Amino acid sequence: MACRECDTLQRVSLVAPGCKVLCRECGSFLYRHPKGGIERPLALMLGGLLLYLLANAFPLVTLDIGGISRETSLAGTGWALYQHDMKLLGILVLATTVVVPMTIFSGTLYVLTGLRWHKRLPGIRGTLLLLSHMHPWEMADVFVISVLVALVKMSGMAEVIVGGGLYALLGAIVLGIAARAGMDIFLLWNMLEGIPGRRHVPEGRPGVGEVA
Repeated sequence: MACRECDTLQRVSLVAPGCKVLCRECGSFLYRHPKGGIERPLALMLGGLLLYLLANAFPLVTLDIGGISRETSLAGTGWALYQHDMKLLGILVLATTVVVPMTIFSGTLYVLTGLRWHKRLPGIRGTLLLLSHMHPWEMADVFVISVLVALVKMSGMAEVIVGGGLYALLGAIVLGIAARAGMDIFLLWNMLEGIPGRRHVPEGRPGVGEVA
């Protein structure tokens, strides 16, 4: 593993749950072994996916202006922007609030399921690689903050009714964050390499990282 701070290449070993590994040169953080095993993030991700599906099935908010009610859903916000001559922005909102989070939830569940039962599922390696690059594009939390700011500003002009979809989205975001806190990408790759079905690459001889 190469240190992200000083680029020192070193061989790291697996440590006990609750421990972390530091760079032997600069002392920077390399990886940690979270407590709870693979079952905890697997359960949290499953709960997050179910809540995210509910967030897409129910309206986020309903606005009542002069007896006229308008409600919007998670996907409906991007679609509304697309229909009002903001096609690029609408596509971006749909991608970052619907496509990317759904892919992350389902892809992570797919990887964790294979690792939990020690099965090299088809495409599991490519899925884990894809997830490593997709996390920076997950903007559901930013979207929720934007919605809350808009609701505060519109509360004086219309009656704002918070729908079940917004509560479900908040729950999905919290569970997703908790699940990622219980995972480490190095450990996931290491577990994948330990599943039979692929030739292992021999380890090199660089120095060993410091266990903390």
